[in-house]
Formats: sequence, structure tokens, C-alpha cells
Amino acid sequence: MTETNNRTGGRAILLLIAGLPVTMILASTWLWYFVERGDIDIIGALGTANSGELLPEPLNIRELEFETADGTKASLSTGEPKWTMMLVNDGPTCDADCNELLYLTRQIRIAIGRDYQRTQRLLVVDTPIDTIQSSGEVAATGTESSNSNNESASNQSGALIPQLQSDHVDLKVWRRASQVVVPEGQLKPNSWYLVDPSGWVMMRYSTEVNYKDVIGDLKFLLKNSGG
Repeated sequence: MTETNNRTGGRAILLLIAGLPVTMILASTWLWYFVERGDIDIIGALGTANSGELLPEPLNIRELEFETADGTKASLSTGEPKWTMMLVNDGPTCDADCNELLYLTRQIRIAIGRDYQRTQRLLVVDTPIDTIQSSGEVAATGTESSNSNNESASNQSGALIPQLQSDHVDLKVWRRASQVVVPEGQLKPNSWYLVDPSGWVMMRYSTEVNYKDVIGDLKFLLKNSGG
């Protein structure tokens, strides 16, 4: 009697073990069916780990050709693949908002630490670079790598190039002609864009996002990516 019970229990355990993969496959198929139909919003239900806004239709700009201040051609495809913090400024002036983005991205890149060299900053403009003027005051709120946590303001006025050569030596400035560098409908004020090492413009960060959250996002991406 005991032997029969043991055999029955053994068969039940084997059936349970064999049935688990089948159950998981059926459950995942069911879930995928309703996600495809739009009945279940996985992203909305679980949220995302990033603090930026994932662009619904990323745009690849790796092969686009730009022009530098001295007239030479430039492209993301010619350099070492890196995570790029891209700013887009149209018009003849880099105003207070533009200067704030320059300051913010510089401090964020510094705060990344040991993976600093795996990132780069890029300012894309549509005006001859040597004619762009800088204007307005930019608030310096301080980051982990700043010398002070006290808020201060720096006046930025005059030609942009000398300012960049002094305060933003790591920044690349490229002029575009008619090239589209941000997906349609996604060019927003007070924002910068994250471009992955393959050239995909895939995420937008506004100045409203806390810089510590941005640093956390970038460190996570750098840690979990080969590029």
C-alpha cells in the first residue's frame, strides 16, 4: 500500500514538473495576445526604470553629415561609438535656457565618474557657428561634482565660441543644414536628447528632471551596455 502511494506521489510530482513549462508558455502567449491587442499596457502598469522620456519612434542620425566651425565635415559614424548628450539650438542666439542646458549636461557628464570617456556632448545648431551669440543668465544649482551646493547665477553674454572654449572644452558643436536630428514632434524646449552608441536618438530629458536621476540612468546604461 505504501509503495503504491509512493508511486502515485512520484507520478504527480513528475507531471507537475513537466507541466510547469507548458503552463508558463500558455500564460506568456495569453499575455502577449492581450498586449498586442492593446488590452494590457505593460509599460503603464509597471513603469520604466529611466527618468527620461523614451521617444516612441527613435531616429538614427549616425550617418548624417554636419559641419564644424572651421568648415570640416563631421559625423557620429567617424568617431568612437559613445553615448551622446545632444543639445539642439536653432537660431542665432544661445539664450538662458540654452546656457542652462550646456551647464547641466557638463555637470552631469563630470558626475558620471570613471565612465566619463564613454560619453560625449554635442550641440547641434542651424546657424553659422562663429556668428552665434550667447545671452542671459544661467542658474548654477550645483551637482555632486560642483565646488558649492549654493545656488548662484552666471552672466553669459557675447560671442558663443569664446565661452565654449573657456567653459565647455569637451563640447562638440556641429551645424546642420536641413537634416532632421530629432523625431518629428519631439523637439521640445528646455530639453536635451540621449543618443545611443549606434546613433539612435532614443530619449529626451527636460530640465525638470532631477540631475541625480539622470546620472543614475546614465550609470545604469553604461554598466549594462557594451557601448
